[in-house]
This record gives sequence, structure tokens and C-alpha cells, in this order.
Amino acid sequence: MSKGLTTAPFTLELRAQCHWDWKVAFYLYGAGSSAGLIFLELLLRRWNVIDEATALWGMWIGLVLALVSLAFLFSHLGPGARWRFLYVFRKPGTSWIARGAIIVTILVLLRILILLPTVPGFTGLPWGEETNGGALLRIAAMLFAAAFMAYSGLVLSSWNSIAFWNTPLLPILYVAYSFLAGLGALPLVVLATHGGEKLGEFGSILWPSLLLLLALNGFLLLIYIWGMATATVAARESVRRLVSGEHRWSFWIGVVGVGLVLPFVMIGLATGQELANNPASALWLAIVCGAIQVGGFLLRDSFLRVGIYGYPV
Repeated sequence: MSKGLTTAPFTLELRAQCHWDWKVAFYLYGAGSSAGLIFLELLLRRWNVIDEATALWGMWIGLVLALVSLAFLFSHLGPGARWRFLYVFRKPGTSWIARGAIIVTILVLLRILILLPTVPGFTGLPWGEETNGGALLRIAAMLFAAAFMAYSGLVLSSWNSIAFWNTPLLPILYVAYSFLAGLGALPLVVLATHGGEKLGEFGSILWPSLLLLLALNGFLLLIYIWGMATATVAARESVRRLVSGEHRWSFWIGVVGVGLVLPFVMIGLATGQELANNPASALWLAIVCGAIQVGGFLLRDSFLRVGIYGYPV
């Protein structure tokens, strides 16, 4: 005699997760990119590679990007859950979501504290750029920025039910992409603050570093896809859907073509022909830096869409 739900079908197909959509992908992109921007902005300002105006604008943009990405996340939660957002801070010992909420909150507060001495009326605060207090705040901000870059990958890699995400390679890849997006955003900040002529001077210093990061990210992405292609059945199905299935155009054209190959070729040609000091060439390279941002978002979006649950146990 049979008991239970005998009429319900027993599904054995490999199903893709459908809860986390493009809003979560934008949150992951914004979190990593804003953290990468703030980390590099503080570091390069310390090394006098960028001036104070560029550093301040980079910090403001990073702060706004982090807050906008959080708004997209709360929008994804729905009208009921978004007003109970304080619950996200519970149980940081066991929840990566709680840890991430704490990290981003502290990071935003540190950014605001660093920016306050630049606001009219608060210029006398004792933690300006050249003070010991300011140096300590900037070191703390860099540490929390590094933690926030790693978090965006750790929260996915902790999901045991999706083999394509459940690997320590994912946080490494996301950290590398966060540095790439942060470095790619800095020329755009220079263009907005100083114009194309200054961008050429700035680019002649940073284009080799950007080329190195593009090559590194391409190599890490290849290793990641290769490793998942030889892993479990669910991971191999994720790779199939990514490289030859319904999401292949977003991956090959968006992530690989627009996000990696095009910037590498254009920056390589400009650097090799010493065109980086030409304002017109620098403007085109700034557009290429925008393509890097597109590739960074599409990487997160594609990876979310091909997250495949394994067979039921």
C-alpha cells in the first residue's frame, strides 16, 4: 500500500536557481567594484599617483555605488522584507549575509568619516588626510574594502547545493574582478574631474597595470571554467549552459569579448604605440574602461543564471 504524495511527480532534472536575478547581480557588481575603487583610490593617493581631487571624487563615487547597490538588493527582497532589513544583522557567527551587512555598514561609515574633513564646516576635524588619525581611518577602510570584495564571492561559495558556486576559486575570481573594475573606474573619474588631457597623463601610468589585471582575470576565468567542466554533473551542466547553452551570448560577447578581449586589445595597442598621452586616444580608452564595467556586471549575472541545483539526495 502506497502512502504519501503518490501522485506528485518526482523531478530528476537539473534545475537552475531562479530567486537571485539581475538585481542581485548588480548588488554583487556594485559591492565588489565600489570596494575595489575605494581600495585603489586610497592606495594610489598614498603613492601620489593620483591627486587629491581625483581621490575625493573616487571616494564619493564609491560611496554612492555601494549605497545604490544596497538599494537594488533591498528592492529585490520585496515590499515586505525590505522594511525588516535590520534582521539581516542577526547571527553573524553563522550567516555570511549578516557578515556582509556588518562589513558594508562599517565601510560606509568609514568612508563618511574620511570625507567629512573635506566638507565645508567640518574642515577642522582632527583626522584630515595628513594626520595620524586620517591615516588610521584610511588603513581601516582599505581592510574593510578588501573584506567586502571577498565577501561577494564567499556568500555564493558557501552555498553547498549549487556546485558551480561551491568552490574557493569563486572568491578569488570576484576579488580579481573587483580590482579590475576599481582600476577601470579611476580613468573615468579623472576624465570627469580633469578632462581628456589629464587622462592621457594618468593613463600612461596605469595602462600597464590595467593590462596585467585583464590578463590575470582572463586566466582566472579560464581556470575556473576548466575546473567546473571536470567537476560534478551539476557543475558541468552549469558550464554547458554558460559556454554553449542559452547564456552563451552574454558570456562570450559580454564577459569575454566586451569585458576582457576588447579592453586588452585597445589598451595594448595604445600602450604599444605610445598613444596614451593623446587626449583623443585617452578618451577612447576611457570608453574601453566603461566596457570593463559592463563585463564585470555580466560576469555576476551570468554566474547567477547558470547556478544549477544538484540531484535530490
